[in-house]
Amino acid sequence: MTLPSRVQDLDVGTYLRVLRGAMVPILLGALALAALAFVYSRSRPPVYRATASLAALPTSSGNSVINNTLVSAPALPAGVVGRALRSPDVTRDGVKRLQASVPDSAARRQTLANIAAELRSEKYRTIGLAAEIDQNLIGTYEISALAGTPEVAQATADAFAAALLQWDRARALDGINRARTNLITQRDLLSGQLSAGGQAVGERTLEQMRSEVVQQLQQVEVLRQTVSGTLSPIASAALPVDPVAPKPLRNAILTFGAALFFGLLLALLRDRLGKRVQNPETLRTFGLPVLGLLPPVALRRHNPRGALALLASGSFREQLEFVRVGMLSRLGQADVAAANQHSAETPLVALSSANMDEGKSTLTASLALICAQRGLKVLVVDADIYRQRQKDLLLSRPDKAVTRHQVGDHEIWMQVQPNIDLLTLLDSRIEPAKSQRTIRAMSNHYDLVLVDTPPILKIADTGPFARLMDGLLLVVDVNTGVEQVERLVDETTRLGVNTLGFVLNRYRDVGNSYYEYRSTLTGQEVKIHG
Repeated sequence: MTLPSRVQDLDVGTYLRVLRGAMVPILLGALALAALAFVYSRSRPPVYRATASLAALPTSSGNSVINNTLVSAPALPAGVVGRALRSPDVTRDGVKRLQASVPDSAARRQTLANIAAELRSEKYRTIGLAAEIDQNLIGTYEISALAGTPEVAQATADAFAAALLQWDRARALDGINRARTNLITQRDLLSGQLSAGGQAVGERTLEQMRSEVVQQLQQVEVLRQTVSGTLSPIASAALPVDPVAPKPLRNAILTFGAALFFGLLLALLRDRLGKRVQNPETLRTFGLPVLGLLPPVALRRHNPRGALALLASGSFREQLEFVRVGMLSRLGQADVAAANQHSAETPLVALSSANMDEGKSTLTASLALICAQRGLKVLVVDADIYRQRQKDLLLSRPDKAVTRHQVGDHEIWMQVQPNIDLLTLLDSRIEPAKSQRTIRAMSNHYDLVLVDTPPILKIADTGPFARLMDGLLLVVDVNTGVEQVERLVDETTRLGVNTLGFVLNRYRDVGNSYYEYRSTLTGQEVKIHG
């Protein structure tokens, strides 16, 4: 024998209802933010980008003669080059070159101010460096510059590329300059000793030493003329045509997408963090009985007429029987048909909820079917004028000929199911007293009247209309907020509605059905119910 198990799977339907309820304000908010982003982007001044290219070349060639007559600095990693580009020395040189290459303008002043501010904060944006260097430190560097006009962007990129080239050459000259300084010092020292006079042998030695130093100094001077760095220019910056910023349409689309994503995320988070009903114990704190616990059932919206067949068996049907017995007991009638023989009035029972999509319409139709199968003549009244669903639920086939009559502002459909007639409201609003009189006048032909009403917290006339009924069943989804249930109870109490009790819908922890219990006793394998 296999013991039954419970599956607490993800309630996707709950999440979809939460998102559907929050979708309109989220969409409106996202559209508003996208419009603001578009207008703000359009108001911003344009920004242009220009790029100059440099090459990082090998430090030696294949010709030994050239290698012996050239001096170059060792190659450096891209990170070192990038740091050098943004160093104070290179920045000052680039600024001087920029000032010399373009006349004074608002765009040039703004660019210089941006460079100075970024140098202080070390948050660089105006001057950028992109490197494509291999493991041998050979490749290309691209120096980019942002400015308010194409001319200033082009001049800035070229100025800082030239400043970086000058820094690279100065790095190679550094050792030669130190050697040159030392040789000059030695030459001057030897010249001073010769001018002081001395022995003949000593003078000849000093002269020879001085000649060697002078010769070495001449060689260093030649090397100074041929020194080179590891960087060389490839292409100067081209004059940009189109601005890189702002981009109003792109910013608006990105803002809309981000607002939509975070709005939906916030709606789900708010729903999860909010205090929800979740179990019947929470409902009992309001002082009303819980008449039934209905398990979740996946109904297809495109085939609502198949819902009744799905609800006619299993745990859902068994819980409907509890609702039926509890409703009749709260009405003081263990058997409505027998009671009606001694009573002048048929009981009118309204079904409502706090919000939409909590299952009141499905409960109305399925409860009518259960009562009709018990031999009661049932009238279902679809008073939810904005979302009438009883025709879709109760009509067996759309092509079946059903007799219908119009009674004032109401339309009655005869025998939509065995022992069940349907009354629908044709008016666009509820008139409680008028509708109650019509329903009461027709109720003499029935054992029970079930009235599907709009959500009490959504339509103001629902409460006064429910007060005119003999009783009210409140359908509550497990994910309804406790605060909303409090408002629901307060509203019905304030209006003096005879509330029969709660029906908790989509409650997963209902337990084993009778059929599973019977299968367990007979030794059959039990299916997982959920």
